[in-house]
Amino acid sequence: MNGSFANRSPQGGYLPFLIVFALLALLGISITEPIVRPLMWSVILSFFSHPLNKLLYVKVFRGKRRNLAALITAGCVVLLICVPMGFIGISLAREALRFISSLSDNLESIQETFAGAWASLVNRLPDYVIQYFGIKGDPSFLRDLTHRAVNYVISSLGDFSRGLLGNAFKMVYQLFVISVSTFYLLRDGHVVIEYLDDILPLPKEERASLFTSATRMMKAVVIGTTVTAGIQACLGVAGWFFLGLPAPLLAGVLLFICAMIPFIGTPFVLIPAAVYLFLMGNVKESIILAGWALLVVSTIDNLIRPLFISEGSRVHFLLVFLGVVGGIHVWGFLGIFLGPIVLSLFIFFLDCYRRIWSTKREYE
Repeated sequence: MNGSFANRSPQGGYLPFLIVFALLALLGISITEPIVRPLMWSVILSFFSHPLNKLLYVKVFRGKRRNLAALITAGCVVLLICVPMGFIGISLAREALRFISSLSDNLESIQETFAGAWASLVNRLPDYVIQYFGIKGDPSFLRDLTHRAVNYVISSLGDFSRGLLGNAFKMVYQLFVISVSTFYLLRDGHVVIEYLDDILPLPKEERASLFTSATRMMKAVVIGTTVTAGIQACLGVAGWFFLGLPAPLLAGVLLFICAMIPFIGTPFVLIPAAVYLFLMGNVKESIILAGWALLVVSTIDNLIRPLFISEGSRVHFLLVFLGVVGGIHVWGFLGIFLGPIVLSLFIFFLDCYRRIWSTKREYE
């Protein structure tokens, strides 16, 4: 009987282990799925704040007190990033309510402006064009369309503001998860990297190249994207505030988010604002804002973003674009950062596979 056990194939002996491992993996995924987003934010924030943690641990505490260094760094992350975001969320809700009030008060004026512009346009058209296309001079349909559009914007902003105020407990819970996870990632992140380095089934050179590529890509995406979007948002808010438009904080957050999305950008916010000024009769201010949006704010993006993304990551812009758009669809705002990183690592693994098999074919 002992001999039959000794002669048992190793592959058959692995089967119970693989079954248990698969079951535990499924349970682990089900447990961590609800907190995947805050965990991913912890990874990004810990990577972003790692230089501060290293400075404290190496320079200030002389290679001692790793816990204290990580605690101070995580505290700075919470105080300088997470807490202000909560304050901004509450302020955004208030700004949205003010903007809704402004739209409601000026609805009649906007409708009259559209109606006057439509009547003036119809009067300038030749009769045969009006008859051929069946154009009606009565602008009542335009008033109804404007009313529906403004009501849609008001409803969307109302849902947005109520959602921000209603998810306060969820935001506190996620902030707690982010804080604790960031602390342990800062303290024990080197252990995680070493563990991943041990279990990756790749040659030593490929593993080193993988971590170098991932680090370069995260720096390019996290730092480059946020810095570029922050500069554009500041410039856009400056023009917004100078021209006296309402809800500058709401506009700044929308500008920051839109600036991160390729081929959408800040004009998605500023051009409608210029149209709003035009409809309110502020033609000069409308032209100034449109020019500022297209000639200054958008141009800055073309100058700064390639400096970080192209040189920092050495990844084709198409890959970055697909990663951002697809990442937003899957993970929301978090996908702006995760999408390009995941796609670039996938391409890296494909390239590793190609190199390994090319080498194997040479020796066959």
